Amino acid sequence: MTRTAKLSFYFIIFIIFGLVGLWMPLLGDDLHWGTYFGSNYFPQGIFLRYDGRYLGDFLIIAITKIKLLSFIAYGTFMTLIVFLVQKIRDQIKAPKSLGLVSSSLMTIAILIAPKIIFQQILGWHSGFANYVPSVVFPLFMLYLVLKNYDQEVHYYRTIIILIFLASIMAQFFAEHVTVLNCFNSVLVWIFLRKHFGTEFKKILNWILLGNFIGAFLMFINGAYLKILFGKDSYRSVSGSNKTDTMISYFKTQFTPRTLITVGILLLIFSLFVIWYSTKVKDVKLRIANLSLLLSGFVVITPFLVVSPFGARCMFATYVLFSTIVTINIDLLTDTYEKYIFPVFALMALVLGVRADLIARNYGQTFNMQIEYSQYQNTIDSKNQYYLQYQDTHYIWLTTLIQDDPNFAQLYIKNNNRNKIPINYYDWVDVQDQLQNKHFANRNDYMKAFNKGILEKVKLIQQKEKQKQ
Repeated sequence: MTRTAKLSFYFIIFIIFGLVGLWMPLLGDDLHWGTYFGSNYFPQGIFLRYDGRYLGDFLIIAITKIKLLSFIAYGTFMTLIVFLVQKIRDQIKAPKSLGLVSSSLMTIAILIAPKIIFQQILGWHSGFANYVPSVVFPLFMLYLVLKNYDQEVHYYRTIIILIFLASIMAQFFAEHVTVLNCFNSVLVWIFLRKHFGTEFKKILNWILLGNFIGAFLMFINGAYLKILFGKDSYRSVSGSNKTDTMISYFKTQFTPRTLITVGILLLIFSLFVIWYSTKVKDVKLRIANLSLLLSGFVVITPFLVVSPFGARCMFATYVLFSTIVTINIDLLTDTYEKYIFPVFALMALVLGVRADLIARNYGQTFNMQIEYSQYQNTIDSKNQYYLQYQDTHYIWLTTLIQDDPNFAQLYIKNNNRNKIPINYYDWVDVQDQLQNKHFANRNDYMKAFNKGILEKVKLIQQKEKQKQ
C-alpha cells in the first residue's frame, strides 16, 4: 500500500511538471535551438567552440524539436529533485508514515518560486535544459554522503560504474554547478572520508575523479579561451561587462530597499541555520544543513566576476536553501506527518494544476500566433498582425513577438509589412465569437478569424480618432 501510494504521488508530480514542459511556448533562443542552429550544432562542430554544456545543449535541441521529449524531461528532472530531497530527509531519520512531506513541500517551493526564477526555469526551455538537470547531482551527492556516514554499505559493480559516469556527465550542464561539484567532492574527501566504509571510500575516489574529468572536458572547450581573454561578445570572466554581473543585475532589477531587506533576511536565515545546526544532536542533520547552506553560496559566487548573470543562475541556490527549509520542517513536524501530509499534498496539487493551466494558456497563444502568421502569409496585406500573450509573468519573453527575428524567420513570409500587435483580450474575443459557428475546414475558420481581427482594428482606430 505504501509503495503504491508513493508511486502514485511521484507519477502525479511527473505529470504536473511534464505538462508544463509540453505546453510552455518556445521563446527566443528556443526557436533558435529548435531549428537551423540546433540541427547544425553537433554535425558542423559548433559545439567545440560554443560552450562545454554538451548534455545541456543536446537536451535543449531535443526538447525544442520534440514536444514529447519536453514533457518527459520536465517531468523527469523536476520529479528527481523532489524525490532526492525526500531521500535526503529519510537518511536523517526514517519517516513514521508514507514519507512524502518533504516531497510535497519541495514541490510547493518550486511552484511558488519567485516569478523571475520561474520565468527562466519553467517558462523557458533553454533555461530549463541547463539549470534544472545540473541541480540533481549535488543533491544526489549529499544523499550518498548521508547514506554512507558511519556505516558500511555494499554496492554492486554496475552501480559503481553508473555513479562514476554520472559524476562525469553531471559536469556538462552549467559551469557554476560544475565548479560546485568539484568543490563538494574535494570537501567530502578531505573532511568526511574517515566516516565512510571501505566500499564508499573507493566510490568517493571515483566521484572525485569523475567530477574533475568532467570539469576538464567542459573547460577545454574553445569558447572558454575566448572568454578568458575577453574576446567573447556575450560572456566575460573579468566582470568587465559590468551590466551583466550579479551585483549589477541586482542593482538594476531591484530597489535598494528590496536588496537591503532580502540581504538582511538572508543573513538571518544563514545565521539561524548555523546556530540551529550546532545545537541539534543529529550529526546527519547538521551535515545536511551546513553543506546545503555552504553549497548555496558557493554555487552563486562565480557570478561576482562571471557574466552574464540572470535569475536562472539563482535556481540552484533557491533549491538548496529550499531543501534546508523543507527537511527541517518535515523533521520538526514528524509526529504529525499523517495529518499534515494531506494538506501539503493538496497544496502541491492545486499549485501544480494552476501552473499547468498557465502553461496551457501560453501554449495555446503560441500555437495561434503561428497559425495566424502562416495564414497571413497566404493573403495580400500591407499589415502583419501579431497576437499578444495575456501576460508575461511566467515566461521569459525578452523580445515581443513582432520584434523577434527567430519567429519572423520561421513563420513570417514578408517581414516588411507594417507590424501591428493585437491585444490578447481583443483576439480572444474574436475567438469567442466564432466558437459556436461551423466551418468546413480550418482555412475557412482562419479567414473568419482574420475578418474579425480587421474589424477589431477598425473599431479601435475609430475610438482613437474620436478621442482626438
